[in-house]
Amino acid sequence: NGIEIPLVIDNHGLLEKAFSYQLYGKECGSPVIMLNFISSWNKFRHYSLLEYFQLVRENSTELKSFKDKTIIIGISDSQIASTIETAYDNDLPGVALHAFALDNLLNARWLKTNYYLLSGILFLLFLLGLILFQPKIKANNYYIYLFTFGGFLIVTFILSIVFNYKLALSFFIFPYLFVITADAVYFVLEKQNILKGALDESEVLKKLLEVKESELNRLQRELDVTGERGSETLVEQIRSLKNDIEKLRDDEEDKTKAEFPAGESIKEFHGIIYRSKVMNSVVELIKKAAPVNATVLIVGESGTGKELVAKAIHRLSERKNNNFVAVNCAALTETLLESELFGYVKGAFTGASSDKMGRFEAADKGTIFLDEIGETSDNFQAKLLRVLQSGEIEKVGSPKQFNVDVRVVAATNKELEFAVNEKRFREDLYYRLNVVKIELPPLRERKEDIEVLTAHFLSEEKPGMSLSKSALGALLDYNWKGNVRELESVIKRAVIFAEAEGRDIIKITDLPKEIVKKSKYNFEDLVLESLRAKKFSHSSITETAKELGDVNRTMVAEHFRGAVFKTLYENNFDIEKTVILISDTDDNDVNERVNNKIRTFLNNIENDISSSGIKEFELAKSKFSSKYKNLPVKFHHYLDEVIKWKLS
Repeated sequence: NGIEIPLVIDNHGLLEKAFSYQLYGKECGSPVIMLNFISSWNKFRHYSLLEYFQLVRENSTELKSFKDKTIIIGISDSQIASTIETAYDNDLPGVALHAFALDNLLNARWLKTNYYLLSGILFLLFLLGLILFQPKIKANNYYIYLFTFGGFLIVTFILSIVFNYKLALSFFIFPYLFVITADAVYFVLEKQNILKGALDESEVLKKLLEVKESELNRLQRELDVTGERGSETLVEQIRSLKNDIEKLRDDEEDKTKAEFPAGESIKEFHGIIYRSKVMNSVVELIKKAAPVNATVLIVGESGTGKELVAKAIHRLSERKNNNFVAVNCAALTETLLESELFGYVKGAFTGASSDKMGRFEAADKGTIFLDEIGETSDNFQAKLLRVLQSGEIEKVGSPKQFNVDVRVVAATNKELEFAVNEKRFREDLYYRLNVVKIELPPLRERKEDIEVLTAHFLSEEKPGMSLSKSALGALLDYNWKGNVRELESVIKRAVIFAEAEGRDIIKITDLPKEIVKKSKYNFEDLVLESLRAKKFSHSSITETAKELGDVNRTMVAEHFRGAVFKTLYENNFDIEKTVILISDTDDNDVNERVNNKIRTFLNNIENDISSSGIKEFELAKSKFSSKYKNLPVKFHHYLDEVIKWKLS
């Protein structure tokens, strides 16, 4: 495409029509047409001279197809004829050029250049709009690019193929490739900056660890020389250094991914994840109890997985193809629990506008799981005992009784034997329930399962997310009063915090404070510790940078700014409280200096928002990209929240 053919030329005052135009025999209205090569020229029916003579000699009926057709006679042999190259043919003979020209005229499908320049301008304006409004589109950039390119292909196909318009495609393709390339380069550079920042922090902490270990060796040699005469000050210095070294080593482990157990040691049994011997014994007991039709009492603290055990019993029993119905007895009052379990008839009480099936009836031929059975009243226990003895239930408001075939699995986190002794639980019901007793150990008594459960919850919550050695150590040391349910909640929370800082590893700072027994050093801790020692003086940033191994002054300043944003967010943007936490002193002069620095950070954001007139966060974040430039990525989430606070 792109070959222009003048339809009429002025030969010294004599107007001569092009061969194809002469054959066309009508007015075109355009002095020049741009050929549209819609296919290979072989799609035209064509014959060699010998083939034609053969048809004539044989008086072939195929000759009838020539009737009312325009026949062009010419040389098509590429060895003799002049040829050109098109999108479909490497050697298109001149005679085919005339054929395409005539085809374009007869079907009015030559390329129209009326909107060529306009299309180029529109393409450029569209790309400019994409660049400007991209921050407002809440989608991955590469999905946007893919969607845009797909739309471009559809539009150009319709305009070019259907309507035969020649478009300035290069005005879109080259700028489009430039935008994608620029975005990719920016992404790579940003990742490199993140990596460099992390490496710089790590290097500073390693150097500090070396210095403190060297100092510890020197003090221990001094203590060895002085013996028992060593001063209390020297002993205290050694103790303090050992504590600092332990914290620094924890920081190193917080950057190292923990390795989880794999292979045959990890077991899964109907949703129960374990590898400990004690849980293996529980699973063996479940397998023995499930096939028989006896009632089962599951005992264990909250969050140990009692409902999972009940479901496993149901799935392994002969009732597995019928309903499994779970009821939390502690969540309902006595009256509600009775109507929920046994059902009621219309008019049984105010609001009972129709009959309702109870849970026991719904579980007929199946299994009913009564959780927190120890929280029920004596009156309800008597009615439940009758169901267990006779299999008969009576709907609320009805004198009629009917039978149900239900297997009862009950669970409690109470010591029912103690409740029986205190007359708070019926002894006869206890023995009816306690045919098979399954005791679930608390998580703190099966520490081997913490690692496999953590790995399972991580894969469920965010595949690809890992855990640092320090974080895993904290999980293993914790008491887990809420058991497996608490562990699952902690992992979900940690994943959210790690993702907010753009990490694929959960660090110890992502865990709740009650789990982390001892703090560790990280770079912002060192910065704050040094700035506090220097009372946040005018030269404290420069002095801290030198003290930490001649690091970049900007690195120190940005960690301080990030620590301020983080503390503000964690304390609901209470500036006074943030000042006290950052300064860690009651000194009014120091607090005034810290307050001024915090106000400066916030005023800068407020002024930028005011001058820009922006009200939407995504636009503001894009506009204020310079504020994120040197700020460590782990603090970006907190800057986001500060900007949102100021926009609200």
